[in-house]
Amino acid sequence: MYNNKLLYFSVVNRFQAYQLAGAALFKNELVTEYQSSNDIARELKRAVSQSLPAAKKICKYFEANNAERTALNVYCWIRKNIVYQREPGSDQTAKTLSRLLSEGYGDCKHYSTFAAAIFKALKMPVYFRIINQTGRYNHIYTVLKYPNGRVIYCVAAYRDWETDRKSTRLNSSYSAKSRM
Repeated sequence: MYNNKLLYFSVVNRFQAYQLAGAALFKNELVTEYQSSNDIARELKRAVSQSLPAAKKICKYFEANNAERTALNVYCWIRKNIVYQREPGSDQTAKTLSRLLSEGYGDCKHYSTFAAAIFKALKMPVYFRIINQTGRYNHIYTVLKYPNGRVIYCVAAYRDWETDRKSTRLNSSYSAKSRM
């Protein structure tokens, strides 16, 4: 188990990050009334794209000496600074990074958008993975996949890094990949 005190990062809090990233862009945008996983992935990719300017301003605070440490920094920061609040199935929204920082709460989609924007700003090879946990595709997270085959999962909606790693391996056979 990783000990948060051993991390190499010195990350700003949510309010400092918001000030550095700039004013909140856009409102929470409803994906569609009857959205599919493809609709959600499309809107999250758009939110990541719109978040890149803000992510470039704060990504240095997450960067560590290797990819796994960087992913762990992002994971721990989200867990500490953004409150998890699940949205009802009929009201799925996409948020930009600055909107998430402004509001201070979100669900797995918003956590994934934040993480993906930071990883993209650091030029890390990231994509979304949508998985089936209850008979339908209902969870999304980010995956870093390197040409040498190394894979790092970043699922900030789970309570600890180890649960994240075990659960994603178990559920990966039910995944739908969405490259950015």
